[in-house]
Amino acid sequence: MKPFRILLPALTALALVLAACHNRKQEAATTAAPAPTVRIVPGQAPQASELALMMRAMTAFADSTRLRIAQGRELPLFPDQFRKLMTAEATPGMKDPKAFDPFAHAWLYHLDALYKAPETERTGVFNTLVQTCAGCHTTMCPGPLVKIKKLGLPAKAD
Repeated sequence: MKPFRILLPALTALALVLAACHNRKQEAATTAAPAPTVRIVPGQAPQASELALMMRAMTAFADSTRLRIAQGRELPLFPDQFRKLMTAEATPGMKDPKAFDPFAHAWLYHLDALYKAPETERTGVFNTLVQTCAGCHTTMCPGPLVKIKKLGLPAKAD
């Protein structure tokens, strides 16, 4: 039964990734409107959007949660602020809702699953949560992928 508890969320994430990729290809073929551009002025740090700040907090949460799981400690308090993931304002031109929304829904689903999972299954559920981040950032804004890939936990031997 354990493999199915880990396999179902992983297959769900994969299906969402495939659907997002398919939708993105269709949209690219039908729309030719240019995306808004972000103006970066040399010498000035660009202002971080609400979504960018939230994702930095998500990274800090994942890093500290990874350490807690590895040490067999309790999870931190549930991060309710991440419930605003779907509505957080993004940097102009950096968020495609057709690609982003399925990943955001999947991430929130796996976050809930992490807090419901028995301690023996947390590593697998946590890794699925991290893979959802990686899947989204493979589709758009790939800069954080290097850091995201370091967040995973080695699988525990039964």
